[in-house]
Amino acid sequence: MSEHDDRRDTSAPKSRKGVYRALLAAVTLVALLVAVAVLLAPWPSWLVDPAGGTGSAGARRVHQTELTYYCPSRMALSDTGTYGDSQFQANDGDMVSSARYGAFGSVYRATVSPLTNGSQASADTLKGPGSETGSSVKTLSGSLDQGSRVFDTHLLKAKSGTGATASIASWATTGDLQGLAATTCQVPSLRHDFLLDGTQTGTTQQLVVANPSSKATSLQVRVWDTKHGQPLQLSTGSTLNVGANGESTMELSSAVPGADGLFVSVGGGETPVAALVRSVRMDGLDAKGSDFVAPVGRESNDVYLPGIDEGDQVRLLMRASQDGDATVTWVNDKGTPQKATAQHLEAGKVVVADLSAAPQGAMGLRVSGSAKLNAEASVTRSGDGGHVDFAFVSPAAPAARSAIALPDRTDGELTLLNDSDKAANATIHAYDGQGREAGSRIVNIPARAGVRVNPGDIGGNVSTLTLVGGDHIEWGMRLSQSDVSGAGLVGVAYVSPSSLERQSTEVWAKADRSIVR
Repeated sequence: MSEHDDRRDTSAPKSRKGVYRALLAAVTLVALLVAVAVLLAPWPSWLVDPAGGTGSAGARRVHQTELTYYCPSRMALSDTGTYGDSQFQANDGDMVSSARYGAFGSVYRATVSPLTNGSQASADTLKGPGSETGSSVKTLSGSLDQGSRVFDTHLLKAKSGTGATASIASWATTGDLQGLAATTCQVPSLRHDFLLDGTQTGTTQQLVVANPSSKATSLQVRVWDTKHGQPLQLSTGSTLNVGANGESTMELSSAVPGADGLFVSVGGGETPVAALVRSVRMDGLDAKGSDFVAPVGRESNDVYLPGIDEGDQVRLLMRASQDGDATVTWVNDKGTPQKATAQHLEAGKVVVADLSAAPQGAMGLRVSGSAKLNAEASVTRSGDGGHVDFAFVSPAAPAARSAIALPDRTDGELTLLNDSDKAANATIHAYDGQGREAGSRIVNIPARAGVRVNPGDIGGNVSTLTLVGGDHIEWGMRLSQSDVSGAGLVGVAYVSPSSLERQSTEVWAKADRSIVR
């Protein structure tokens, strides 16, 4: 055999290895190209989460599952100095206060705690009667003698029929605050508007702003009167600072003295706050009543004010952002309107109309405007001994389901007005102090008419009430107190309902790379 025959042939294996390398390189290249194509190609819509909005900002509507209410401390004088002779010193007298809290429907937990505490360490918890009764109402009573309270309600689910309400009352039979004052606890908001019946001599209007959050805020206070359509320059300044878990006050009587009527707007901060006005009247050394003034809410072309009784001395306060005309009529139980007055409204200016005594059968007022407006009534009653007390009646928007609380040791009378051209039917459910249902009643209200209901006629020991089917019904409760009437004094007060409809808000989100450092 030749030398060439003994040599191994290694060219074939080397050739196969080259083919394998080339094939592997080709496959790798194809895989890379496919991966790049997948990354660059638009993804199917079903694989991508929907964007919250276009551009760098978006909005989403969310439903509240935590509700917060501010319940102010009892009525008090803004000046309690001890200077001068004792018989001339202002004093609160034998002031007593009471509060009632109620939570309804799918509620996980509801608590009441001091505003200035800032924690739940000393909170009181609302309790219900237990599942065996079939009632889903939790309730609690207390006083406001030790300061303002924050009422927090945590919902399992935001739905119709679930929510909360609370009301407070205070009364005295001696001192400079004789009579009865009350209000519904307020929901914090970024803006509050008030209609007030002036700052004449002897009248004190104290704006009280509460901040239940853990962040301090600075607010702007703007005021209009009956003569100016633009905000006034306040002698005390227009900025109000409110600390975290605290309250601040502004004496409107000092800021705008001698006004016949005021429209006050509080807002401009980034933190929701609650606000009320303490209104006190004196004639020399004689007490002429006191009351809390609640915000008037949004402007509307049609405003109903329930809870005005025959014989009340009524002053109507109105204000519109645009020029317009307003027609005011009395509402009675027959649905036959009786004209009270007609007024022209100039943009921004407050109009005060003296309607004298409410006529026989009167249950409330209807204010219809060609332009959207705010309206509120100041009602005054006089007793046989010359004692006087007053209350402010504010509008409350109708809701399919709403609730109202009756403070302990007070009595109430409900007034329901039908704001539609058709008869309305609704059901009132009454609950006792333990949250058990005490009874129910179906009410039938003729078109544009009203009815009155005594809670005691529905059930005993009534503390809270709900209205079901109230889409076109404006209602509220007039209060009285036995200690005040037993002392031969007049006591006038009014509380409004709170909606039990699902509360929602629109939240905006905007990309801001500057916050990433």
